[in-house]
Amino acid sequence: MIWDKKLSAGMVLGLLLLSGCALGPDRPEGSPGGSASGQSAATDKSETALQEAFAEAVVLMENGDVEEAARRFEQMAAQHPERTGPLVNLGVIAFQAGDSELAQARFNEVLVLNPEHRVAHNHLGVIARNAGDFKAAEQHYRAALSADPEYLPALLNLAFLLDIYLGEPAQALPLYERYKTLAVEPDPKLEDWIYDAKNRI
Repeated sequence: MIWDKKLSAGMVLGLLLLSGCALGPDRPEGSPGGSASGQSAATDKSETALQEAFAEAVVLMENGDVEEAARRFEQMAAQHPERTGPLVNLGVIAFQAGDSELAQARFNEVLVLNPEHRVAHNHLGVIARNAGDFKAAEQHYRAALSADPEYLPALLNLAFLLDIYLGEPAQALPLYERYKTLAVEPDPKLEDWIYDAKNRI
């Protein structure tokens, strides 16, 4: 199989669908689940309201009403600047709209709050790869896998980067094999990718 770079880029972008959007607003790192004081009931009520508002915005996003979803996530980000979820989804919306600069800014904001955020690193890796910055792309994919060694989007994106763009099929092969082991429903083209990588080692 001869890899076409345009086709490969499309496959890498398609893998972002596996990562999905943030489904919850995410608590700040190290924050407790609730207060031990008399304010706990009010805190729980506020958290429930935030979760419900976030879920509604996610539904809007998934149904294609991205403008309204973005407006709501912007509002949440302003009201809860310590939460990563709204910023992640604003980054995803910007990325899907083709605004890589805004998406990159949003995902970098996420990393300020949580330097190990796997979804942010994975998207930043794709943005870097699209810009031809393969070194930065590799760093982001590896950072995502350092945070979660079983994070399939970053695992396969790194395999593609090493195999197709960096010409290192020997390094990509164990990543393909690991993806095959972990994925419930591996991509049907996986065996072709593995076969092709083996033939070029």
